[in-house]
Amino acid sequence: MTAEYTTSLLYPGNPYVEALPPMLAGQELIRALASVPPYSASDRDRSTGERLQLLSALYEFYQPLTMTLDLYCEVYNAMQHCYGQYTPQREAAAFQQGYAAMQGKAVAASIGGGNSFSVVGVSGLGKSTALQRVLSLFPSIIHHERYKGQMLCCQQIPYLVVQTPHDGSVKAMILDIYLQLDALLGTSYQHYALAHKLTLDVLVSQLNQIVRINHVGLLVIDELQNIAYRKNGIRFINFLVQLINGAGVSICMVGTPRVLHVLQQEFRSARRTTGLIYDRLPDDKEFALLLHGLWHYQYTRFATDLTPEMQSWLYRKTQGIPDVLVKLLYNAQKLCILDGREKLDLEVFESAFLKNLGMVSDYMAELATVRVPRTKMKVEHSPAAIRSPEAATLHDLRGTLRATKKSGRPPLEAYSEYIKGEVEL
Repeated sequence: MTAEYTTSLLYPGNPYVEALPPMLAGQELIRALASVPPYSASDRDRSTGERLQLLSALYEFYQPLTMTLDLYCEVYNAMQHCYGQYTPQREAAAFQQGYAAMQGKAVAASIGGGNSFSVVGVSGLGKSTALQRVLSLFPSIIHHERYKGQMLCCQQIPYLVVQTPHDGSVKAMILDIYLQLDALLGTSYQHYALAHKLTLDVLVSQLNQIVRINHVGLLVIDELQNIAYRKNGIRFINFLVQLINGAGVSICMVGTPRVLHVLQQEFRSARRTTGLIYDRLPDDKEFALLLHGLWHYQYTRFATDLTPEMQSWLYRKTQGIPDVLVKLLYNAQKLCILDGREKLDLEVFESAFLKNLGMVSDYMAELATVRVPRTKMKVEHSPAAIRSPEAATLHDLRGTLRATKKSGRPPLEAYSEYIKGEVEL
């Protein structure tokens, strides 16, 4: 899209900040984030095949949660902070120092200006989906032509989303970033890097230049738990720190609790990864709101009212994990449509759970023994907190159990915390 500028309160006269969409809040933000597929009661009279196809609406429905609203604020502020540091003088200095580093004539200087935050939550909570909904409110690329009567021929990429390589390879991550940029810009950064067999040091220096010249505001690193317990985990984190300093880009790191022990091994990394840890949804108004929204999409011949008993049963079975809840509702409806029962009840839900979600039943039972915090937990990034076994996910199960025994906590609670986020749902 072509840039449309609005006045910025914090950074007036900065074209990159003023090209971002205005910040939303309240009901306007909730409506923008929500996804509500169309539904009609007459859909229940359609053929079996049509109703089975329409069941996919359960996966398309999205109810913004507290986590989603938090992420929007974090993402917007991170982009704004990154672009707020862009000035002609800083850009000129960054390009000169980066070019000198690529030629081996100087050590890459710290440009700074970037910000970072981490999003840690149990598997199935919907972290990646929430980020997708948030990022959908921003254009993928913005073209600048003129700003206040002056020529400004450049492009701005508000965000890039990449997956952490399965082996934690820094080189693979850089090549993936190049691939994303090539898809947006029609460039050949990845082909050039592969054809010239560039060393890792040169790739890192080159990446700093490319990210900055294309005005990337936020780099989202998903599935960061892939670096957990790998020897190069700290090296990968140090690469991200270097990218923040060298390119000035903001970084969002997303993963399950497995990644905490890597982020908190050294204070230099931890202080750059402020953020929030999210547990499963408690059995409160937020879970009820999500369930009622999903319950609306019934494609069985006969509609079923949601009773308090059924709501309580569904929470016990899903333990407030949205992904499990959606899959259970989907499979229960599919089951009673195919076998001709055509009406939801607890017996149908029990059958669907055992048939389609039996692999996670033990995991759900373990979670049921652990109390859900009523508020999200802040990540503590002081040296004392990093050393404390209560503040971090420990390296292995034996270490976790030893720390738990010393603190007088039940071993079962420690085991549940350890496996939390480890099971692929």
